[in-house]
Amino acid sequence: MHLCALALLALATACRGSSESNAAPPASTPTPMPQRATAAPAGKGFIEGTVRLTGTPPTPAQFDTTASVLATCGDKVPDRSLTVGEGGALAHVVVSLADGASLPAEGVTAPPALLDQKKCSYDPPALAARAGTALEVRNSDPVMHNVRAAAGAQPVFNVAMPLEGMTLKKPLPATPGTVQVKCDVHPWMRAVVRTFDHPYFTTTDSQGHFRLEVPEGTHTVVLWHDRLPEASKPLTVKAGETVRLEQSWASDAVK
Repeated sequence: MHLCALALLALATACRGSSESNAAPPASTPTPMPQRATAAPAGKGFIEGTVRLTGTPPTPAQFDTTASVLATCGDKVPDRSLTVGEGGALAHVVVSLADGASLPAEGVTAPPALLDQKKCSYDPPALAARAGTALEVRNSDPVMHNVRAAAGAQPVFNVAMPLEGMTLKKPLPATPGTVQVKCDVHPWMRAVVRTFDHPYFTTTDSQGHFRLEVPEGTHTVVLWHDRLPEASKPLTVKAGETVRLEQSWASDAVK
């Protein structure tokens, strides 16, 4: 019995050793891959302000219309190229950053560009748009208008819009600049489109107010109006901060 027990013990030990030698080695702990550092998004702030015309503004010109539009537009249409509200509030001033093209534009949406024809006038008489994008043009009058756009001496587009409610989209030049718009049928109708190669621009509303979101840093703000001298002002914006900017022109500066 003693010899049998010893034999069985030896056999069990041999089997256990064989099983352990054939077992799979324990899984090794994977080495974590180094993570690529990502830059934190740049902070943003706001530039907000009011633009005014001081002194007595010039009386808007009154353009004679034609018999074919009398029922829709009246016998006279006022010149809206200089729109001054209460307290000298100046509408349709284009506000932009001089350094906008060097700033990150991803995720920044420029305001839409819509030019409407209402009561034989372009509304608004001045607007801003991203160069190379589409300008939407609408005819809200029950009369035919013709929309001719040119950048200097270079034609941009020339289309007839005979139907009330008609809307179309036309591409603007890829090079930033100024596009003049007029109606060949009604020559008193004029508008101007200021275009940019970046999205950091806006226009003042009827109260002369504007608000523009910008990256933090030092910028030069450019204020442009077709009938006034261009103005520029440097300022610094910190993340989460709103910086006020006030601009005024004297009425005798109007062209």
